[in-house]
Amino acid sequence: MADYRTPELNRPVNLYVAYYSSQRKGVSPHSPRVCIPGGGWLITEFDRLEIDVRGESEPMPVNRAIIERDRSKQLVYYWFDQRGRKISNEYIMKWHLVKDAIFMNRTDGSLVRITTPVFEDETVEFADKRIRRFIDNVAPSLPDYLPN
Repeated sequence: MADYRTPELNRPVNLYVAYYSSQRKGVSPHSPRVCIPGGGWLITEFDRLEIDVRGESEPMPVNRAIIERDRSKQLVYYWFDQRGRKISNEYIMKWHLVKDAIFMNRTDGSLVRITTPVFEDETVEFADKRIRRFIDNVAPSLPDYLPN
């Protein structure tokens, strides 16, 4: 987990990557759709998107959520990176996990989550551009660190 900022705009983007060398019942990435409300946040908007990312030949599936607590608002993007597949749907991720456990004897995988605050003096669209620029910059390097 790390916070990143550009020199010209001091607005953070948080990158969180959870890696599991072996997934089994009780030890696997759980959906942020479960842990975000568990942390006291309200998901006020949720979408599954496919976004164009520098270095990717096809659009990448992601989950996009706006979350709110008290007077704070954040924008969250996340996806599962499982043995070379980028997956946004939790059920499809579990299907591949079972299939790969049987046919490849592999259950490793990861969750990638990127979050940025939506400041009072900006729109969600501006925060969205900040996250998308960050994804464009980090996505080409992620395969070097994630299971494929």
